[in-house]
Amino acid sequence: MQRIGIALAAALALVGCSAAPEPAPSTPAASPLVTEAPEGGVLLSSLGYANGPEMFSVPASSAISDRIDSYNNVTAVFTAPSGVEIAHYLRENLAGMGFEITADANQSLLFTNGRWQGAFTTSQAYAALSLRTDRESPQESGS
Repeated sequence: MQRIGIALAAALALVGCSAAPEPAPSTPAASPLVTEAPEGGVLLSSLGYANGPEMFSVPASSAISDRIDSYNNVTAVFTAPSGVEIAHYLRENLAGMGFEITADANQSLLFTNGRWQGAFTTSQAYAALSLRTDRESPQESGS
C-alpha cells in the first residue's frame, strides 16, 4: 500500500513538472484619458454642473430641460440633440473619459468607471443621462 502512495505522489510530481506554464493574462491597452472635451463635446462643468465625474462630456449642441446636480447623483434630461446622436457620442467617447460600457441595447447604455455608474436612455422626444456614485459626503472628490 505504501508503494502505491509513493508511486501516486511521484506521478503527480511529474505531471506538475511537465505541465505547460500558464500564460500571463494580457493587460488591454489603456485608452488615453481626455484632458478637455472631445471635438463636438462640452464638459458637464461647462454647462453649470458642480458635481459629477471630472472631464465628463456630452454633445456640444445639448439642450438640457431638467437637471439634478447633487454630490452623489447627476441627471440631465435632453431635448436636443436626438437620443440616437447622444448615444453615438457616448459610445465614441466614454472610453476616453475613463468609462467602460457594460450594456448597450435599444439606444440605452450602462457604463462605469469604478467610482461612478452611468445610465443613458432615450424616447421619441427626450433622452436622459444619470450618473451615480456611492460617495457618502459632498466633501469627497468628484472624480
